[in-house]
Amino acid sequence: MIEYKVWFGKIYKRNSELEVIKSDDFVESFIESRCEKLPFSLKEISLKIFPSEEEYYSELRRTAIRVAEIEVEKELKSSDRYIISLLKALDEIDLGINLFSEKIRDLEEIRTDKTTEEFRRIVGELKELRKDIERRISSEASKLMPNVTELVGGVIAARLLERAGSLKRLASMAGSTIQILGAEKSLFKAMSRIKKGKKAKTPKHGIIFQHPYIRTLPKKLRGKMARFLASKLAIGARVDYYSGELKEDLAEAVRKKYEELRG
Repeated sequence: MIEYKVWFGKIYKRNSELEVIKSDDFVESFIESRCEKLPFSLKEISLKIFPSEEEYYSELRRTAIRVAEIEVEKELKSSDRYIISLLKALDEIDLGINLFSEKIRDLEEIRTDKTTEEFRRIVGELKELRKDIERRISSEASKLMPNVTELVGGVIAARLLERAGSLKRLASMAGSTIQILGAEKSLFKAMSRIKKGKKAKTPKHGIIFQHPYIRTLPKKLRGKMARFLASKLAIGARVDYYSGELKEDLAEAVRKKYEELRG
């Protein structure tokens, strides 16, 4: 007896007879099916379990689309985690650089010797490693979310991704939510004060404040720029998640808005 695994189940060949066993899960059987030359017409055999040729192709299309979605989702999750892990490594390296630099200053107040030189060597190596990781973050972010990365750069894009948890969640967020990502604690405190009848200022920006288009503007204009940038990020994240096509007009619109506000 010969067994053939096909997208809609299994086919058993006993002598010249063919027996078709329909799968309970077409997606699972599609993934497990083997690409091999069959000694019979798959379409003709499928009519033993599908009522018509149209139904066969219709179900095949639905299954293929679902399998593609699963594979894309799997790849996105893998890329999401990798970028977030790189970002955490970058932050830990920054912490190490700061700690060693502080120790160097403490030692130099007492004496400059081989120990101080060794600390300096370590700091230098950490800075080189930091550059390498930052380049990797930018490269991976550009592949996963080209529009978001084009708008704010690799590191800020990675921080937005980390805060959102995944590209899928970032793509589902409104611009107003993206605008204050990273400032949730400040927002919560402000809202608590407001509920109690006290005065409080709600944050105008979170992570995206790190972008030069916001932090280099006068304070009174930063909120307006942050809203505009966040609205484009919301669009960019959706395009990144659903198609991955780079829309250069988004970054151009942000640049023009910055120049307009800067005067």
